[in-house]
Amino acid sequence: MRDVATAASVSVKTVSRVVHNYPFISDDVRSRVQAEIRRLGFRPNGNAVNLRRTDRPAGGIGVLVADLADPFYSGMVSAIEQVSTARSFTTLVASSDEDPDRERALLTTLVERRLDGLIVVSADRRHDHLRPDLDVGTRMVFADRPPNRLPVDCVLAAHADGAAQAVDHLLRQGHRAIAYVGHSPAIHTARQRLSGFRTALAAAGLEPHSVRTDATDADAALTATAELLALNPAPTAVFTDNPRLVSGVAQAIAESPTPNTALVAFDDSDLARVLGVTVVAQDPRELGRRAAELLFARLDGDHSRPRRIILPTTLLPRGSGEGLGVALRPRPR
Repeated sequence: MRDVATAASVSVKTVSRVVHNYPFISDDVRSRVQAEIRRLGFRPNGNAVNLRRTDRPAGGIGVLVADLADPFYSGMVSAIEQVSTARSFTTLVASSDEDPDRERALLTTLVERRLDGLIVVSADRRHDHLRPDLDVGTRMVFADRPPNRLPVDCVLAAHADGAAQAVDHLLRQGHRAIAYVGHSPAIHTARQRLSGFRTALAAAGLEPHSVRTDATDADAALTATAELLALNPAPTAVFTDNPRLVSGVAQAIAESPTPNTALVAFDDSDLARVLGVTVVAQDPRELGRRAAELLFARLDGDHSRPRRIILPTTLLPRGSGEGLGVALRPRPR
């Protein structure tokens, strides 16, 4: 704040009043101070009211995820907290609810709290607004979804390869009419999974039976799958790109004239285990752990080039993709 005051030829008190939007400041002074704030990359310190020490770091990191209600992200955050706690750091967690505007506002708040670093699962497709924060030393790691033209570390799962694993598995079971039920490809993970699905079918000389990318939740997945299974010919197998859609897809299969339609899902869940759904699983705890380790390496002084770590997926056959079907009934023993 003193730097801004010197550059704008005003007092520190005036800068404070501009920052906190006090009235009775001339337009000329306000504009001059705001211009220097932008030029110097100054951010108000959200902790300064309660904590005025500057002789040590805050001892905290921020984690922004897409949806805290998603078990995948809760597992990821739990692993991050374990690493952070072992370093005697606190962890502040927020959720964007897949809203880019909300994400930007939350990231601004986290930066203003003078946290030591951030781990970001981004719903935004642009990240240039974070460059000023990088330039002033904020350490960041992206997880699950990559940064766009931002030189930071990231940890991802092999989404496209995992979807291809699912398709290859269904092809080995003799399926040739394979449908896709998933989220909008506007989301990076969904886009990658759809790409892997199409690529694996193309490698086998096949086209998708059908593709639905309007399944935003379990109810929408039920409707989409029921409509596909009512077609003539109907698909003999369905790949769904998200564990939260499994209940809807499984319900549609159970209520259809072909209750033995094969099903493979991306990502594991408690429901998938109960229903015996074959899945391509990723490890959210490993993803969180690796992201936290990269962040703390940067905080410890690592200045090497940004790294991109791709974690493999694992096919877990449980019956639904192997000819045993999936209905709302107990798993075969």
